[in-house]
Amino acid sequence: MIFSIYLQVGDLGRSLSFYRDGLGLEVAWNDDMLAVLRGTDESAARLVIREVAAGAKQGLGQIGVARIGWQVTSSAELDKAEERLASHGAQYQRTDEPDGGRIVTHDPDGLSVVLFLPGEPSLTGKPPPYIYWYR
Repeated sequence: MIFSIYLQVGDLGRSLSFYRDGLGLEVAWNDDMLAVLRGTDESAARLVIREVAAGAKQGLGQIGVARIGWQVTSSAELDKAEERLASHGAQYQRTDEPDGGRIVTHDPDGLSVVLFLPGEPSLTGKPPPYIYWYR
């Protein structure tokens, strides 16, 4: 299990607003230099965001973080996330499929963020389909 992801951002306030208000993560710590956010359940992973000077953006095929995936546990939770993103004014695309659903959006620095609801776990031991999503 991943305990935390450390993400350097261009503007802490703007990113904090996106992850807190747009995605619904809870703020566990914020001292205006560094913020720690977490999902809503007790065992949830943490997202640490820290402001740094603006730099080159990274994309798929480059070294570094290409995407953040955040798993939801029910279709109701995915619906609630969509409502938050819409009320936050975020651009997003939702896809519902037999093997689960997902919402793809971007944070203020352009990093791809995928909220996903996996379908039933695979009996073959193969990773679930959301691992292979490249958009």
